[in-house]
Formats: sequence, structure tokens, C-alpha cells
Amino acid sequence: MELYISMKAENINPTMFKHATIMDMPSPQSNGYFIAEYREAQEERILILHRYSSILEKKLQKVGYFLVEKFNNGIIVKKKVDESRDYMDEWEEWVEFSNALLEEFESFFDNV
Repeated sequence: MELYISMKAENINPTMFKHATIMDMPSPQSNGYFIAEYREAQEERILILHRYSSILEKKLQKVGYFLVEKFNNGIIVKKKVDESRDYMDEWEEWVEFSNALLEEFESFFDNV
């Protein structure tokens, strides 16, 4: 199983230019989500992840604003960024959370 962690947000002031380059300065963003993609190669495990996704989303909704989505190779877990908190503190918590969830998935699949 593979884990990809990222963050996605909307630009507050979109520019008139449609394409960005690597040299562009960061712009203010809002409505951000932390994203964790759990990717699996084995079809049986993907089906298990897809079945578990709705249960996981219900459990996570109890502790914060989370979304769980299915995709071809696994599931995506998204958490709304709390803009009132320090971004780096939140990012570190998200990385810890994402890795802990990955360990839980791997532990489960090792015992199946």
C-alpha cells in the first residue's frame, strides 16, 4: 500500500493568467484541504478499502470535518484546514494521522 499526502486550496485572488510556472510566487489561499491518498495494487484490497470508506467517514465526522472518497486504486481522505490554527502545526498533525491510518490498514491487511 502507498500513501500520498498533499494539500489543496483555492486561490483567493485568481490572476488573469490561466497557467502557472514554477517561478510564480505563492498566492493567498482559502478553503484548503489536507489530502491523504491510500493506494493499493491488489484488487481484493481495493474492494475492502471501498467497503470500509463509508464507515471510516462516519467515524471521522465525529471528530472533525472529513471527507472520504473512493477512486480506482483506493481511497482519498480529506480534512478541512482550520484557518484559525497555525498551518505547520496542523500539517504535522495531518502527517501523523495519515501515517497512523496507513499503519492500521497495513496491519489489517497483514492479518487477512
